[in-house]
Amino acid sequence: MDWIDTQILRLKNTIKRQSLRKTLSIYIFIAIITVLILYILTVVFCKGWVNLVYTKYSIDTHGYIPIEVLVELEFIDKVILYGANTIKLYSILIYSIVAIIITSNMFYKNTIRIPIEILKEEAKHISRNDLSFCCICNSGNELGEICEAFDNMRIQLIKSNENIWSLMEGQRQLNSMFAHDIRTPLTVMQGYTDLLINYYPEGKITEEKLLGTLSLIKVQLNRLKDFSEKMKDIQDINSIRINQNSTDLSLLKKKIIDIVSGINVESKFQISIIDHLQDHKGYIDESIVLQVVDNLLSNATSFAKSSIDIILQLEDNFLYVYVRDDGIGFSKKELYSALNPYYSSRSGIDGHFGLGLNICKVLCEKHGGKLTLNNSTRGGAIICASFFTVVDKK
Repeated sequence: MDWIDTQILRLKNTIKRQSLRKTLSIYIFIAIITVLILYILTVVFCKGWVNLVYTKYSIDTHGYIPIEVLVELEFIDKVILYGANTIKLYSILIYSIVAIIITSNMFYKNTIRIPIEILKEEAKHISRNDLSFCCICNSGNELGEICEAFDNMRIQLIKSNENIWSLMEGQRQLNSMFAHDIRTPLTVMQGYTDLLINYYPEGKITEEKLLGTLSLIKVQLNRLKDFSEKMKDIQDINSIRINQNSTDLSLLKKKIIDIVSGINVESKFQISIIDHLQDHKGYIDESIVLQVVDNLLSNATSFAKSSIDIILQLEDNFLYVYVRDDGIGFSKKELYSALNPYYSSRSGIDGHFGLGLNICKVLCEKHGGKLTLNNSTRGGAIICASFFTVVDKK
């Protein structure tokens, strides 16, 4: 029996691996053979009963004259002859109908039912936006291929959704970066504007100072204009391109001083710059460096108590910008998590720093550097932004 069960199982598996057309042909062929065998057995069975009746009356079964003409048959013999002839006549039709019903049911149950149920279940999950259901059917036929195609479609939908979410998240970060990065130039312009409003009517500002202040405001306006033009064609933060050009590092320092001067006018903090740069030129993307400095200053003013230090240093083809404040510093959790997008802390004035620091991290990495967080030995936080640059010492 075990051998028979094994052979039947092997036959089933072989049939399952065939195409639907071949499988249906096999089922029909087996049904026809079965019907023919049953019909032959039925004919033999009926002929045996007829022979019994003919033998009872000693009549040759091969004669051409019907037995009813030759002798008077008993009622039971008439029933046997009529029944045998009727069964022999209609058995092929009955067997065919039964074979069609059984074959179609077996074909559906063994070949179609499971893939159809899997496809229906997959369709229900997809209609609920649930892409966790795995549509796999190891049938080896066309329905199995359809299930595999549905599962590939499910995987593609997952990837498409991930891409859409990534684009939406990138756009969200981009919008937030735009709002975050115009904050410092606006603060600088506001500081210079308040300076003019408060002191120019009293005649405490000379014409030269006035023109210089207006020039600084114009510089910040140009920065905003250039920044908005740059952001116009960018789809997400990762598509920002780094354009490194030969830049006089002393001019970079001057622009940072201009930013600090505007913030000093508006804020209560004492911001100082410690310069370890030399009169060299370096290949940097000035707008990216200033953008990072803006973000770090914006973050520092949210957490500092009274003073902020900016340290500029050039070493081993890297430009280092340190921003140190005298606030409470980073907690252990913040040291590991503050660079994540949208990480928030309630310690600051505006209650956040994760966005600005994450933007700085991305921009530094695009510039071949990195962003690191530490706590200063003198208390407070210190953030180091590094940018790869090729130094031209000529």
